[in-house]
Amino acid sequence: MQADTWDQDLLNDLCEVMADASICGLGQAAPNPIRLVMQHFPEEI
Repeated sequence: MQADTWDQDLLNDLCEVMADASICGLGQAAPNPIRLVMQHFPEEI
């Protein structure tokens, strides 16, 4: 989180794995903040 730039491909992959691997609704929703930041504020990444 403290890096100057993020690897967006890696973050997308991690978000997909977290959502697919979780059996709990909370675990499936955990990557939503990262996804929304990448969607709405791509210049900040």
